[in-house]
Amino acid sequence: MKNAFCLFALILCACSNSDNRILVTNSGKTQGTYYHIKYLSPSGKSFQIQIDSLLTEIDSSVSIYKPYSIISKLNAGQEIITDKIFNLVYFDALHVGENTKGYFDCTVSPLVKYWGFYKNDTNEINVDSVAIQAIMKKVGKDKMFWKDSTVVLTEGVKLDFNAIAQGTSVDLIAKLLEEKEILNYLIEVGGELKAKGINADGNVWRVGIDKPSEEIDFKERFQFILDLKDKALATSGNYRKFYVKDGVKYAHTINPKTGFPAQNRLLSVTVVTNECSLADAYATAFMAMGLKNTKQIIRTLDDELEVYIVYTDKNGDWRMYISPEMKKRIVN
Repeated sequence: MKNAFCLFALILCACSNSDNRILVTNSGKTQGTYYHIKYLSPSGKSFQIQIDSLLTEIDSSVSIYKPYSIISKLNAGQEIITDKIFNLVYFDALHVGENTKGYFDCTVSPLVKYWGFYKNDTNEINVDSVAIQAIMKKVGKDKMFWKDSTVVLTEGVKLDFNAIAQGTSVDLIAKLLEEKEILNYLIEVGGELKAKGINADGNVWRVGIDKPSEEIDFKERFQFILDLKDKALATSGNYRKFYVKDGVKYAHTINPKTGFPAQNRLLSVTVVTNECSLADAYATAFMAMGLKNTKQIIRTLDDELEVYIVYTDKNGDWRMYISPEMKKRIVN
């Protein structure tokens, strides 16, 4: 599970003005991370106030860190009618869960808490298989259902949209800008991206994705650089958010099939598709399921998804799996 964490994607674009369109830049804090938005505005008008208002609305719907949010109230056992934002995230989560055979599961919250990956969580982890199996009884899509415009959770079940909410935020900001007739933009929230049109130089937006290393090497930072036009991108990785206990490395992506942090050779997964919410969720699911299962899923969704996967072979050396359409985007 990705908890406000992802590979950092650096926005690479020029800042000159062309065609009398003015480059506007907005940035700020949201969802435990930062957002950076660049767009060409014919009038030079900034929409930062509207963007911040939208992000506050998203938090009020799906942030588990806001006690007044819809998701927090549902997790506390309250009966509450959900809103459009919650419904969008919920049904996207179900869609990806179905397509990944349950490897994306928004009911993993009790497992994330057990393994100590929530914000400010300092639990001393004592790995107990019996306790984990007991928690697993509260995990799974069969533990929740839709009824009368809301979600009903069975006792002890708690939702967590952290692995899809940032992607959804990107999509909703894009929708807001397009409603304002802004058709050239690059939006980034916590490393999740969506681009449309061109930058201020009249070129396709270009982005760089970090190498999956525990430390950032600013001299040789990027694993790859790609052109991104009219698509969304999300990256998930296990190489910076983890801890080691008794010689065992526990990374933050939880495998909902086992209840344990994912144990596989994947270092990072980058997904490109139309909607950032889906890219976000698929990247998390693929990190949980490993390379073999991911390749099988991709074959069934090859018209929808492009992927770049970094993994280690049996000798610990880095290897890459790149889908054909993704190869066409890479410029370095």
